Order: sequence, then C-alpha cells, then structure tokens
Amino acid sequence: MDILVNDFIRGFLVFLRIAAILFTVPVFSQTVVPVISRLFLSIIITYMIMFSIHDFNYDVEMGLIPLAIIGIKEMLTGIIIGFSLNFVFYGFSYAGLLIGNDMGLGAASMFDMNSEAESNIIGSVLSLVATLVFILINGHHFIISALGISFKLIPLGHYSVNGEVVSLLIKYAGGIFIIAVKISAPIIVSFFLLNVASGVMARVIPQMQILFVMFPLKIGLGFLLLSTLIPAYVYIMKSLLVDYEDKLLTLIKAMST
Repeated sequence: MDILVNDFIRGFLVFLRIAAILFTVPVFSQTVVPVISRLFLSIIITYMIMFSIHDFNYDVEMGLIPLAIIGIKEMLTGIIIGFSLNFVFYGFSYAGLLIGNDMGLGAASMFDMNSEAESNIIGSVLSLVATLVFILINGHHFIISALGISFKLIPLGHYSVNGEVVSLLIKYAGGIFIIAVKISAPIIVSFFLLNVASGVMARVIPQMQILFVMFPLKIGLGFLLLSTLIPAYVYIMKSLLVDYEDKLLTLIKAMST
C-alpha cells in the first residue's frame, strides 16, 4: 500500500512540473492549443518519465504540508524553465511593436498568441514567423527532451532559488531589448533617414502637405523593407532560438546547484 501511495505522489509531482512547463513554454502555451490537450499531453509524458525516477521516497507520516511545499517547488521549477524560453519571443514581438509604431500602425492591433495580449499587426506577424521557425528547427522536440534533462539534473523536491538562477533570468530578460534592436534596427534607421528627408522637404517646399505624403509612404516603405528582410529575419530568428536552447540548458544546470 505504501509503495502505491509513494508511486502516486511521485507521479503527481512529476505531473506538476511537466504541466507547469507546457502551460508556460512557447507553442504549447498558446491559446490555440486546448487546455485539455495540454493536460492530456502532460499525463502521457508523466507516465513516460515517472518510472525512470527511483531516487524519490516520501514518508506519508510527514503529512500534507511538506508535500504541498514540494509541489510548489515543482511548479516553480516548471514555470521558470518554461517562461525563460518566452523571452526570445517577447523580443520578436517588441521589435514588431517598434517597427509598427514607426510605420504609423500603432493603432492597428490584433491578438498575439505568444504574449496573450493585444499587439500591433507587425508584432503579431513577427511572433507568428518566430513560432513557425521554432517548429521548423524542432523546438517542440527540444522542449520534451529538456523535460527529461530537468529531472536528471533537478531531482524531485530539490530545487531552491539561488543567486545564479536569478542573475540568469535577469540577463535573459534584458536580452529582450537587444533582440528587438537587432531585428528592428534596419527599418528604424531607414525611417529616421526618411524623417530627416521629410524635414528638409518641409523647409524647402513649405507649401507641400508633407504629413499627407509621408503617412502612406512610410507604410509602403515599411512593408517593402519587411518583405525584403524576411529571409534575413528567419536566419536571425533561427540562430537566436538555437542560442536560447543552449541558454535554457545553462539555466537548468544552474537550478541543479
């Protein structure tokens, strides 16, 4: 009887970590993926992993409070692992926000499935492109493999917050702005030069209604630059996503210390 109870507790704790990851990690956490599907996938992966974990035994006589604390630790472990990979997608979305505002499309918004919030059209498009690139490089396979790695490096109930993990999360979060600048810089610089040219034209030809000319010109130029730069963006997104996979493994190793 005690063996069955211990197996159930072990499976439940494994399920908590896996579900926390799948509900926060890119692609799986999107609203287009039904909650039932995520729960069902969490149960399947739990069944596949739990029998490979033999170094966890819980004394039932300890009561529910220590078990609840361990459960919270497992959920926190899963949330940190899953949420850290979202930073690169937030960078893509923020880059689109900068580009869209410069194009004059700041008021045109649509729902972004990655950030689960309203974003302008360009940000949502770049976020969708990043999702497609993530799937093409088998990022969803990496997530599942990272689940197994996390249980090897971080035994059940052994995670505790340390300074190295906090510093890594702050560093990865700061990378959002760096990613946004890398992606949006060519278009923002082009618009800056266009604004300088429009200022000169407004001084030279004061009779010209420069605002009525610049608004459609910015939108047209923005879409032209985006269509030209999409292949380069795909390459940048691929390299950044692969780099963030390595960063996620570094984070998991830091959580195991």
